[in-house]
Amino acid sequence: MALQLTPYISYFDKSFKESLTRNYTLSIQLCIKGLVFTVYNPDKNKFIGIEQYNFYDIDNADQLPSLLGKVLNNRPSFAFPYKTVFLTYQNKYSTLIPEPLFNENKKNLYLGFNQPFQENSRIVFDKLKNNQGINIYYIPNPVVEKVKDFWPNANVLHFSTALIESLTINFKNKTDNKSLFVNLRNNCFDLVYFKDSKLHFYNTFDFNTKEDFIYFLLISIDKLMLNPEDVNLIIIGNINKTDSSYSMINQYIKNYKFISRNDNYGYSYILDELKYHSYYTLFNAMQCE
Repeated sequence: MALQLTPYISYFDKSFKESLTRNYTLSIQLCIKGLVFTVYNPDKNKFIGIEQYNFYDIDNADQLPSLLGKVLNNRPSFAFPYKTVFLTYQNKYSTLIPEPLFNENKKNLYLGFNQPFQENSRIVFDKLKNNQGINIYYIPNPVVEKVKDFWPNANVLHFSTALIESLTINFKNKTDNKSLFVNLRNNCFDLVYFKDSKLHFYNTFDFNTKEDFIYFLLISIDKLMLNPEDVNLIIIGNINKTDSSYSMINQYIKNYKFISRNDNYGYSYILDELKYHSYYTLFNAMQCE
């Protein structure tokens, strides 16, 4: 008997209608650990639904297409035609290049310099329109093919593209040179730092223990010539106040807070229970259009 996937969370406003998906925007965030998607109604400027699935015992991305099919079995409207579809693919295999230095014919050399070769994957790139940069990354061929089967006109982006661009748009003129963004994922975290309203630093760090996490965070703060006593750390992603990584932040960083919701959008009351910081990138991915 085929394994059935059940949602980890599922919230939909009563205004959501499967017959109206052509009027909605679908934003999806996908990785080997799971999938989460939101439904946005542009006519009302409001998010009206979110659903998340966690994947367990997944060895590689080649297994993702079958899991996408299982999500479809549970939620048929998942693959209905939508007005716009955004998919952000999350992995660690990306690298940034300043746009003036980028040569598309050498994209494999740029990526190969920083990242290990990934079999059965294609090398693609996103333009960071607000940062004059190019984000080059691997994405598995089976994932792209399945996504295009479901949504032929889907906008596919790397997760880090959506993270960096949305932070630029939402915070470019709202932070000072002491602000540092940390985005927690599964056993890794991203750091994004803007200096004089320009992207100055982005990197991803693997960690296995809370000591690893705080070591990489503190050494990065030092290299950026910031101070744990006065840096303003803004927290995003997969982290809660009960987590050991949060306790490390509380112990070593004086000023920190979870990222605030983007109030340029409306949100159904049914989403009020969400920890917004956990889904920041997903809720803001469509700003990369």
